[in-house]
Amino acid sequence: MKKLTRLLLINWHYFEKEIIDFGNINFLTGKNSAGKSTIIDALQVVLMGETRSTAFNRAAAGKKSDRDLKSYLVGSMGEDIEGGKTSIRAGKDFSTYIVAEFLDDFKTEFFCLGAVFDTFSDGGEIRKRFFT
Repeated sequence: MKKLTRLLLINWHYFEKEIIDFGNINFLTGKNSAGKSTIIDALQVVLMGETRSTAFNRAAAGKKSDRDLKSYLVGSMGEDIEGGKTSIRAGKDFSTYIVAEFLDDFKTEFFCLGAVFDTFSDGGEIRKRFFT
């Protein structure tokens, strides 16, 4: 069996650098906007290679999500929050990393699945790579 053990998020939505450890049983709880859906969407990207905007934030009950890959990458904060700033990383060159570590308990070996997204300040094409 393959067991998720850790998740690394770098520049993914509000997470600048976060390592999340997983046990045998896990519950994602927290207030609204705490990052629960953000974690699920990161796992969706790594496990399914899913980056279509229609698939993000499906937990938003009864409403169409406005989240897409670019909004996760630039750290969109919604409408004009502080002095016109609407995102954390817009207008910058940066890379985003999502890496999920697994334990194959049959082989007693660890392995990782991940994605890297390179985003550029000119707002052009986002370069993406998936890896094991």
